[in-house]
Amino acid sequence: MKIGYLFSVPLIEFRMDDHEGLCEQLRTLFLKKAKENQDVRNEISRDTQFGDLFESKFDLFHWQEEPVKELAGFCHRALAKTIFELSDYSEDEFSKLVFDYHAWFHITKHGGFQALHHHQNASWSGIFCVDPGDSPREHPHSGAVRFHDARGLADQYRDAGNNRLQLPARFGGYEINHEAGRLLIFPAYVDHEIFTYMGQRERIVVAFNCMVKTS
Repeated sequence: MKIGYLFSVPLIEFRMDDHEGLCEQLRTLFLKKAKENQDVRNEISRDTQFGDLFESKFDLFHWQEEPVKELAGFCHRALAKTIFELSDYSEDEFSKLVFDYHAWFHITKHGGFQALHHHQNASWSGIFCVDPGDSPREHPHSGAVRFHDARGLADQYRDAGNNRLQLPARFGGYEINHEAGRLLIFPAYVDHEIFTYMGQRERIVVAFNCMVKTS
């Protein structure tokens, strides 16, 4: 028997080595900017965002502060590696690609959450966790991100024949609790949501969308 996969949704994970120092610098910077300089706030009202959630403007990767530049470089190298590994570009072709980023940070306080959404007009999205917060033990799903199956009809009928399929053949939602220093990269078309955050310390993540063009 030969098993192939017609359709699959890649979810790529990178871990930043020795992330503690950088994450603390980013946390301090973002909290300071959000408190003292409202010019960084994205004033666009979104019907997917609820509760105490601060979203910055989408120019984060253009900031000149060293911690942000370091994070932007890490995210770019990770996405570039992802695309190169999953595609059939030659090294010469790949070197001519142009990456255009929209990047921002979220600060979520107790009770904040983000409803189901996806990111149109981009090929890839990413979420880097600066600080997952301090979710209480009685709320294990607090602040988790849940990805939804992109195959709309995949679970129209379920029984013992398909309920226990393993990845990558399984279907349904997939839930991940953020960890500091971890970057998740996924196709921008994938619907996802952020469960209500129940902690007391601020939960801070950086997100980005990327559009890639040939030069």
